[in-house]
This record gives sequence, C-alpha cells and structure tokens, in this order.
Amino acid sequence: MKEFIEHINFYEEQFDKIYNNENSNKDKAMPGNTYFLDDGSILSIPRSDGDNRFPYGEQGFNFWTYASGYMHANEGLFSPFLRANEGQEPKIAFFAGWKGQEKYEVLSLMAVPKLEEDCIDEIIRYTVFTKVYTYYITKAKEMRFTVRVFVDEGKHMYFSIMIQNLSNHKQELYVSTYLNPFLCNKIYETSESRWFRKAEFIESASTDTGHFIFSINEDLSRTVSVTNFGVINRSLTLEGDSLLLKQEATTSRYQYVGGAYSSLHTAASLKQGYFQGVKHVTSFNDTAIAGEIIHLEVAPKKLVQMDMEFSYVVHSDNSEGYQALHRKVEPALIEDLVNSCINKNNSENTSLKGIFGEAVHDDYNGKIITTFFDYLKKQVEFCSLIKGYVQLSEGSLIGIRDVFQAIEGMLYFKPEQARIKILEALGFIAPNGRCPRQYTLPINDKTNPIMDLRQFIDQGVWVINTIVTYLKFTGDFTILEELCGYYEIVDEKLKIVHKSDLKDNVLSHMLRIMDYLLQSKDLVTGCIRTLYGDWNDALDGLGVSRDGKEEFGSGVSVMVTLQVYQNLQEMIELLGLLEGYEQTRITYTKALEDIEKALKKQAIIIHENGEQRIVHGWGDQQSYYVGGFTDPDGKSRYGLTSNAFWVISGLYRTDTSIKNTILLAFDHLDSKYGLKTFEPYFSQNTPGVGRIYKLPPGTAENGAAYIHATAFGIMALFMMGEPKRAWIQLRKIFPFTHQQISCSPYVMPNSYGDNTALNINGESMQDWQTGSSNVVLKIIIRFIFGFQPEYGGFLLQPASWIPFNTYLLDIVYQGTLIHISYNNKKAGKRSFMVNNNMLLGIYDEYLGTDKLWIEKHNLGDVLDIIIED
Repeated sequence: MKEFIEHINFYEEQFDKIYNNENSNKDKAMPGNTYFLDDGSILSIPRSDGDNRFPYGEQGFNFWTYASGYMHANEGLFSPFLRANEGQEPKIAFFAGWKGQEKYEVLSLMAVPKLEEDCIDEIIRYTVFTKVYTYYITKAKEMRFTVRVFVDEGKHMYFSIMIQNLSNHKQELYVSTYLNPFLCNKIYETSESRWFRKAEFIESASTDTGHFIFSINEDLSRTVSVTNFGVINRSLTLEGDSLLLKQEATTSRYQYVGGAYSSLHTAASLKQGYFQGVKHVTSFNDTAIAGEIIHLEVAPKKLVQMDMEFSYVVHSDNSEGYQALHRKVEPALIEDLVNSCINKNNSENTSLKGIFGEAVHDDYNGKIITTFFDYLKKQVEFCSLIKGYVQLSEGSLIGIRDVFQAIEGMLYFKPEQARIKILEALGFIAPNGRCPRQYTLPINDKTNPIMDLRQFIDQGVWVINTIVTYLKFTGDFTILEELCGYYEIVDEKLKIVHKSDLKDNVLSHMLRIMDYLLQSKDLVTGCIRTLYGDWNDALDGLGVSRDGKEEFGSGVSVMVTLQVYQNLQEMIELLGLLEGYEQTRITYTKALEDIEKALKKQAIIIHENGEQRIVHGWGDQQSYYVGGFTDPDGKSRYGLTSNAFWVISGLYRTDTSIKNTILLAFDHLDSKYGLKTFEPYFSQNTPGVGRIYKLPPGTAENGAAYIHATAFGIMALFMMGEPKRAWIQLRKIFPFTHQQISCSPYVMPNSYGDNTALNINGESMQDWQTGSSNVVLKIIIRFIFGFQPEYGGFLLQPASWIPFNTYLLDIVYQGTLIHISYNNKKAGKRSFMVNNNMLLGIYDEYLGTDKLWIEKHNLGDVLDIIIED
C-alpha cells in the first residue's frame, strides 16, 4: 500500500507542475494534452479530439487501456473483454456516489461513460501510462480516487481502487464497480450471446467480500463444444476508523443500469445508491455481468483500498476448471507482482538503450526523442508478437509481411523471441514457397487456420530480409536447420488449407520462397509480376488480366522487382557461407544480372523533355504505367516506394547518376506531413489501379503521407548520403512534433491525412499496429546510431550529420555489450576510439563519411567505442 500511495503522490506532483505550468514543459510536452514525465511514464489529460492507449500483456495477449477509460482485451480471436466503440458504454467501469437531497451525485472514475456531473464542482481527471500499469486518477469533493490497472505474466487482470479522504472530516459515499466480460472466440457480441452465458455471485463472510463466477459455452466446430470460465476475486482493506457500511452485488445488467432501454450513462442503481432486489445468478434472458455497490465511511485523512482480480480458463470440459482460479486477493501479493514486472522491464531495457544529448537546433529535443525511442521498441515488440485480430475484425489476421518486418526490428533487442516467431510464421507457407498474405493460429490441433490467400507477391521478400538480418545480428546459424512444416492450399476461393505432411528446414523454406518469386517473373519484361498486388495493397489493379481469361496478367511491381533483386544478393551471400550450393549461387547470380538489366531498361522512362522517372509499375502487357508521365487517369504522377527501393535494394550503387531523378521525385512528393505515397492522388474511377481511388484524396495510400512508405524514403535518403534531408522528413513523421494528433503521440501512427475540403488535417487511421514503427526503429539503429551487423562483424556508420551534439547507444551483439558514445566536436573529420585504441575509418562514398569495421574475433565481454566528429 505504501508504494501504491508513493506512486500516486509522485504522479499528482508531476501533474500539478504541468497543469500549473511551473517552469517549462518543453522537454515533456506532446500534442493531445500528453506529456512525458520525469520517470519516463506518460501523462494524458482528457481531450475531445482523440484518445491515447497502451497495451499490456505478453506473447500476443493484449489488455488495452485508453486515456478515456475504455478497456478491452484479446489474445487472437479470444476476447476476455470486447472492445466498445466510441460513445458506447464501456465493458469495465468504476463510479463513486455521494447522497444528495433527492438522489446520489454520481462521479465516473474515468472519463467514460460520460455522465451529467454538473452537481460536482472541480473535477480533475488524468491518466498515467507506464510500461507496467495504468493509473486513472480523479479528484472531487476533497477525495482522490485512483484506479490502477495491471496485468501479470499469467494474464491475470488486476483492478486496484485507492479511495483517499483528503479532508479533515469523515465522508460517506459508495464506490461501484461494473465488469462485463465476454470470454469467447468471436469478434463481436450478438443477441444470442447471453443465451450461453451465466454469472453467479458467491457471498463470503470473510474479508474477500465474495467472488463472481462466469461460465460461457461456445462451439468451436460442429463436433467440439467447450466452456470458458472466468472468476473475479475481490478484497477490501480499511485504514484507521474507516468502515464498510453496506455491500450489494448483482449479476444482472438490467438491474445495474435500470432495464433494457437504459445504459451506464443513465444507470438507475447509481442514482438511487442500491440495486432493486437481489440477483446473484443471471443467464439466458439478460446479459450476465459483475456489478457491486459498496457503501463506505472513510475516516479523515484515511483511505480504503479495493482490489479485484479477474482470471479465466479457456476450453475447460468441466466445472472444476475454474476452481484453481478462486483465491484470496492480497494487496501485498499484487504489489509484489507489480514490482516484479517493473524489475523485469528495467532489466530487459538494457539490451538496447539509446540516449540523445543536447540538440543543435530548437526543432529537435533530445529528451523527448530518447523517451520516444524507448516506447518505439515497445511498439515494435507489440507488432512482432501479435496473434491476430488486433482490430477485432474478420480481416485482421497475422500478416506475413507485417510480422516479419516487425521481427526484423525486434531482433535487435529480443532475439530469442524473434527466433520463436520466425519459426512459427514459416510453418504457414505453401510447399511451393508461396506465402499467404495473412494467417491465424489454429484454435486447437483439430482445426485448420484461417488464411488470406490473395497473392500479394511481396510477402516472401520480407521473410528472406528478416532471416538474413537475424543471422547477421545473432550469428545463430542453427536456425537454418530447424524443421518447419507447410500448409497445402486445398481450395483457393474458399480459403481452405490443410497441414502438409512435408517438413524441412528453414533454409529450404528460404530457397522455396526465392524460387517462387523468380517463377513469378514476366518473361517479356524480365520484371516480377504483381499478381494481386504488392506492399501497397490498396493499389491492387496492376495485376489484372486485360482479356479476363486468366486471373492475373503480366502487370509488374517495380518495388517487388527491386526487393527480389535485394533478396538474390542476400541469398548469394548466405549460400557462399554454406557448402553444397555452388550451382544455386550460379543460378541466382544469373537471375540477379537479368533483373538488373530489366529494371534499368523497363522501370526508367524518359519524357520528351528529358526528365527521367522510376515508375511504380505497369499493367498487363505494359498497356499503361502507374507513376509515369501519363497514368490511366491522364495525370503525370510520382510514386515513392519504387524510388526508395531503388536505393534500399542496392541497385543505386551500380549507377549513382540516378540520384537527382530520385531526389526530384521526393521533392514532388513532399508535404507538411512528410513524403506522400503518390502525388497527385487517384481520383474516382481511375481505371487499372484497383481500390486505391476509393480512399478519400489525401488519406492513407492515396496521396497522403502513409508513414510506412515515408520511412522507406527516409531510409533511402540516409543511404544516398543526404542526412539533412532525411532528418527534415523524420521530424515531420515523428508524432510528438505535431500541433495536434488524433491518436497516441508517443508511438508511430500509420498515416497523416491532409484534405482541408474534408476537414482532414493530420488525423491518423490508427496507432500501435503499423509497420512504420519498425522502419523508424531500423533507421535510428542503422543510420543514426550507425550500427550495421554483417556476417563477419559489424560496421559503425553514423550519418555525416545529426542534429545532436552527443548520443549514447548500448546494444548487446552476440554476447558482447557494445557501448557507443558520439560527440560532435566540430573537428571536421571523424575519428574512432575502440577500448582506448585509435582506429582508422574507411571512407564511404555513398554515405559521404568515414565508417569503421569491427571483426567478430575482436569482441570481448564489453566494447567501448567513442566516435568524434
């Protein structure tokens, strides 16, 4: 209890300083009434133009808390608590009430549900997110209420309510809790859900104040029916002369809110201070919930603490399945669990830690970027370990391209978990090397996964990229011998698959993927056909056959062709380290040469005025271009990703004279929110491009800064030796640099809309689950800090310009803690000091600066490196 109170006092002190604007908030402030606090946590003050959120849990289990007070949880398709849409009543809510002249004055302990609270003066609410828990703090009527939400490693959810009387007189009030769990493998609730759901309240004479039991029956298939159980354990701790006056519990939503036509916004029980009658069992004809009203007398300057633990067991075949979940809730035990998670988080943070020092310009803030980098890692980890249905929609599965890109970022600080996820995902590809667009984890051994089998051709390129980066960073070549399975595609249209009897190793999977990509080559142009689409999956019309006789025509994605070019280089290098693959290397080398020639011949078009342009791709039989001088809508258009990957793939280094062509495209694509994916946008009914024109102009991929693509462009700028241009773009996409933002400003969003005619000005589609996070993380590691792993060691190649005078990087590389410190002394030349030994750098003509090569055999337990400019 003592530590709980100390944390509350610390956050209140931090809030008061910011709220009263003591000193300057320059090093803390972000848009959306959001601030980084001194301990690295996040303060969120209620706002009306968006909401902040944070996920808790491990290994794909996510319990979401929102600054508004909304909460929901899911692990893949299974949702302990469903998500409520904006404006709907929350599934979890907490209230306080004081007796008035005619009815109780009701206070919501979070911003939702929004109640009529005019009778209560001076209500102060704010939320604090940390990496371990969320605090909802509300002050009113000389009382302070804190709701702490915490999830342990076993997926147990804890709600601790601290009720503090700040006055010199005793106060009588009630505190009410409302939990409406779902506990089902579905993405939404129907009118039939209540039929198969039951809640019971079991009274107790002890101080645990009783407990709730939920049982939910569901059919997993025609022949498999199971029961899921949930238990809510509760306890009450009274300090000093504080008293428990009365306690009521209900399992009926109707009884809590006041009937079928009411909701938490107008709950009758909260206004009257009691439940009408006793309902300790509910099933079938009403929604079963866990509700209570506890009347208290809180002594002056004293407190009361309520603790609730919600835990569950899935797919139990008898009622004994929940017995082990019922236990006495001890506040001290919860504190121990909280502290254990804090210590674990702190220890994990040491594997990759970056600190930015004093900035050279007011446009940049080292303290904010340092804290943001820490949360960026959390975001990348979240994207890597998802189990699908993050958006709670039928199409929100586990994307191959999405998860492998995220893994490539996570492996820099959690390589063991990256290895596990790589092996998991590889088991879902087809024996011919074709990767599904998305997959799900089967509910049990008797069911097949759901897959999105649309042939977006780019899926496999990210797999090879990521495994190669894993090998270079970890040196763990044993992964290549790990056995993985496959799934056979039984019916393409019905999306039916079944597990294949075939198993082979990871290297064989990589070879099959590489061969599948090469078999997708257009024999006329020599470039890779787009089939259903590429990374820009909104542009899904290039692969359509003109005559309709075939599912796909010969339309090409230049971006994917460049990625295959990069994959071939990666595979040639990898196979050169292994025995027995000489002929495969010869085959791949020939393919590499052919694709290089094809790209330089086909992907660059020249206008009659002499301007060159790298196109995004073309339709069947090269009947039209996209990203060319005359697109299907008659407009001249620039595209971002093909230009970016011309550099990222390494093709740029074969002829750097194309640099001005790429920079010209970037100039045309620039905007106040960063590089756009296309400029101009595709207007309604543009033929040959697919569904992209259905997006409003200036949103997502259609003429907006779709940040994932923008980040590709930023990476290309660094690789061309244009760090100042790159930093200008990087600053534009950092969410904390904006004046306003519609989502969480401490992690990357996926896009910034810009269409004044539609009143869109910087709003984002979503945050947290977006590939922009991993690309930004890789940019910071590889080009700002300059750490680039290779098979024989690593390169140190920080960009030639950085808007900070100093930075520090700690990274664990193959068992060695590497400590890198950078100092810009404006000497005009770069120097490297390794363990107090001066080493000479090598000039890189592409990056425009010196870089340092460190051999693996020179590594010890610790490597201290000082870089000075």
